[in-house]
Amino acid sequence: MKIDLSTVNWLAVLVAGIATFVLGGLWYGMFFKKLWQQLHGYSDEKVKEMQKSKPPPVFLGTMIVSYLVMATVLSVLMGAIGIVTVVGGVTLGLLIWLGFAAAIAMTDWISSSRRLASYGLDLAYQLSFLVMMGAILGGWR
Repeated sequence: MKIDLSTVNWLAVLVAGIATFVLGGLWYGMFFKKLWQQLHGYSDEKVKEMQKSKPPPVFLGTMIVSYLVMATVLSVLMGAIGIVTVVGGVTLGLLIWLGFAAAIAMTDWISSSRRLASYGLDLAYQLSFLVMMGAILGGWR
């Protein structure tokens, strides 16, 4: 496989990364905040302690950079295999979720004491953003 950065639409990568960041903020900050906290067994005090250990610029900056890296790699893969449609992007996002995110999460779950439901919440978010990223990047070629 030849890696060709000239196939990357950098504006689409930026939009996909920021859209994923916003979705994560809504997912974990608004829609499922209390459920996430409950599934992990975190008290309000524990959440505040965790937030103190990673100040907002570090936490949010790491999230944004990570999502931009994912969007860039997804765009490079799309260019390498010739995906140029929304449907193709959605399909690749789904396959990456199934083959990597879900599979890695299951190996982590089977060897940990975390509840399966906590993985389910995270996996649903990962599925949502990988499909969304794929749609944005595939449709904006």
